[in-house]
Amino acid sequence: MAVRKRLVINFTGYEGLHPDAVRGRYLNSAADFNKLWGARTAAGPMVAECDNIASMDITTRGSDWKTETKFCQYGSADIFDAYAARNVVTRFATGLMAFLDILLTGTFWRYLRTSWRFCIFFLWPFAYACFVTLAALAVGLFPLLAEGSKLHLLWTVPLALVIGRVLIRWPGEKVFFSYLLDDWAAASDRIYGRSTALNQRRKAFAANLAEKLRATDADEVVIIAHSLGTVPAVEAIADVWRIDPELLRRKPVSLVAAGSCLLMIALHPRANGLREDVRVVMQESPVLWAEFQTVTDIVHFYKSDPAVALGIKPRRAPVIERIRFKRIHSAKRYVRARKNFFKMHLLFLKGAQIRNPYDMGMFVQGPFPFKDLVTKYKGVAAPLDLEGKLAA
Repeated sequence: MAVRKRLVINFTGYEGLHPDAVRGRYLNSAADFNKLWGARTAAGPMVAECDNIASMDITTRGSDWKTETKFCQYGSADIFDAYAARNVVTRFATGLMAFLDILLTGTFWRYLRTSWRFCIFFLWPFAYACFVTLAALAVGLFPLLAEGSKLHLLWTVPLALVIGRVLIRWPGEKVFFSYLLDDWAAASDRIYGRSTALNQRRKAFAANLAEKLRATDADEVVIIAHSLGTVPAVEAIADVWRIDPELLRRKPVSLVAAGSCLLMIALHPRANGLREDVRVVMQESPVLWAEFQTVTDIVHFYKSDPAVALGIKPRRAPVIERIRFKRIHSAKRYVRARKNFFKMHLLFLKGAQIRNPYDMGMFVQGPFPFKDLVTKYKGVAAPLDLEGKLAA
């Protein structure tokens, strides 16, 4: 049965993208969908509801089908902007404190056991931080190392500070150095519950999601969570279940975890609350949990099973699909992304250019129920013919 109406809740990860920017990103993906499937898409404006929560209406028409999608963006770009606005010393210090915490609590070894590729991503900003620190120390203390006059410290120390600042700005900014330090600082604040803003945003997400589930007449609900966005998505689902379980029983609800960084926080020994949220979603709720992973992206936990990693016996085992971007995107787009690990990570959100089982456009605006796409049609492209018509 074709989906006539769909409610999509979109949780972005650690990104400074506000709702209008998310709208532009998705419309680019919709253009790929239209070209690939011979469809036509019309989208309304992104209408703000409250802090970094907004929605837009999307209508997609194929040769013999029509799907209306309410696309709702749940983000924390305003909060992450505040992390980026801090001074250099604070960003540097809080990032390094988060790094030490991951090491001292044994969380790094849990990362290593679960998905060693993620450890490359984890170590990168801190390896660069060590380089910057050592370079600055070498310049600043050069008179002492060379057994020269201590008076030279009057100019080598200021020079060292300038060199450190320059290295942080360039090439640091080109390789997302400060951004990644902020990412880990925010993750640490989530783990220890230090951010009042993030705690308040969690309540807002749950309240808004419950309201939308009560009001919707959609045939299905698809909750899309990319990267670290899986954390607030799981929290919101668990909170809604605690508020009113019937809201998640009324119609099919699916969680699409694309390039998930959930375990980045959930594997920390202090993240008891998040592990309990995951247990509630997997063990108690009827939500279909689907994970999509790829070997070429180091910014997620490739070859992991969140249930196994967290020792949870789920009501229904999560669907775990390992995909290849080179079979989804054009060679030009794929090669361009290989030069930048962040662009590679964002390919999860790009529209498919080759017909295949993983198609974000199909999940959001296509005519097939998400459950059918990952079960009934598992391993094959959606059953639309070459003209984009529903298969007989």
